[in-house]
Amino acid sequence: MMKNIYIKFICIFSLFALFSCEKEDNLREESIIFVEQNHESEFDKWLYETFTVPYNMEVKWKWDDGEVDNNFHVTPPRKEKAEQFMKALYKIWIKPYEEVGGEEFIKTYVPKLVYLVGTPQYNDDGTMTLGLAEGGRKVTVFDVDSFDNLDLAKMSKSFHTMHHEFAHILHQKISYPIEFKTKSKGNYTGAWYNFSELKANTLGFITPYSMSNDHEDFVEIVATILTTVQNSNTPVVRTVPEKNEYGLVTGNLVNMVLSDFQMKLYMFGIGITQNKNGTLTLQQDQAGPIGLSIMLEKIDIITEYYKTEWGIDLFELQGKIEIATNELILENSEE
Repeated sequence: MMKNIYIKFICIFSLFALFSCEKEDNLREESIIFVEQNHESEFDKWLYETFTVPYNMEVKWKWDDGEVDNNFHVTPPRKEKAEQFMKALYKIWIKPYEEVGGEEFIKTYVPKLVYLVGTPQYNDDGTMTLGLAEGGRKVTVFDVDSFDNLDLAKMSKSFHTMHHEFAHILHQKISYPIEFKTKSKGNYTGAWYNFSELKANTLGFITPYSMSNDHEDFVEIVATILTTVQNSNTPVVRTVPEKNEYGLVTGNLVNMVLSDFQMKLYMFGIGITQNKNGTLTLQQDQAGPIGLSIMLEKIDIITEYYKTEWGIDLFELQGKIEIATNELILENSEE
């Protein structure tokens, strides 16, 4: 009985082996495992040809969790917004810098990786991060989905991030003068978000965020100059506004022709109060002229630094950006 079972087992095993060999002989040469290749869209090809080939810049807009801090909940940008943003980045950021600073400058110092994120990065302290520069190599741009390529003010605001982060890259390569750090020594604070813009101005800061440390102070001034571009080609005349004995600003603002940046400086430390009859009064904070004086000194240091170290006139660059921005908006409106 055992002998019969043993013989049957050998026969079954032999048949299985024969079957296996026969199947092996019939195996196809190509793999039956299919690995899906990443689809490269026309947009991806344009990014490669426009940024990677001439500038050695990689642009990522599809999700890559290795490029973001996973402690925050953020999402990738919509494709159409990523396209709009990168088209604008080329025309109103790279090309103006290339015109003023030179081709070699932009090719050398442009970030080697730009990573786009659709949403802002919300922080525990209630603030949100709109951009990050890492080691002079990578720039992460958040909130790309809110980009508006038909509105000059909104477009300029969106590119505040790029100018801010690129200024970080430059001062990390060549440090700005130590003198700059002394202008607001003792007024930097981690609680910058508790200050209004008016209060920050009276202390000599362009924005509340610039109060966080001297690096942010430096790049916020640069970014504000380069994104306050309405009428930027008018001569830059920076003066302390005249006021009467009651602290009220004198002069008719309606008849004054000022660029947006001149107006920002003119209104430094000045608030608008509403009277009982509904009219508005410009009220200058007592410390306003002091804050403006500090700001003008900072601007002089920064503009000289850019001319000396990088051969760039910031206000010439500001004018190039304005022209390019208006041309792009016109082009977008006709599409």
